[in-house]
Amino acid sequence: MDTVLVTEKANDHLSHIVKDNKVKGVQLGVKGGGCAGFTYQWDLIVDIPDGNDIIPLYEGDLYIKPEAMMFLMNTVIDYTNGIGGSYIVFRNPNATSQCGCGESFGI
Repeated sequence: MDTVLVTEKANDHLSHIVKDNKVKGVQLGVKGGGCAGFTYQWDLIVDIPDGNDIIPLYEGDLYIKPEAMMFLMNTVIDYTNGIGGSYIVFRNPNATSQCGCGESFGI
């Protein structure tokens, strides 16, 4: 695997977001910030962006920004329900550190 893998639970969750918002898909990027150096950035997609890696979802698509792919190679996106609530989990083998909340990471 050299791309992003979306688990069935994450696919269900992202597909519901796409359907509920009546958009073409969701886009995942990475930007500087957060307590660990980088944060995952989600956007709703109305117009299909050029140059993105595309991962089909049950409903719509997941678009990966090209500049983010080097940070996301071999990442598994999962969705979990727990005592702390429901949230997306990134299992990113490129991250050398991660903040406690899982929303930011270091390389």
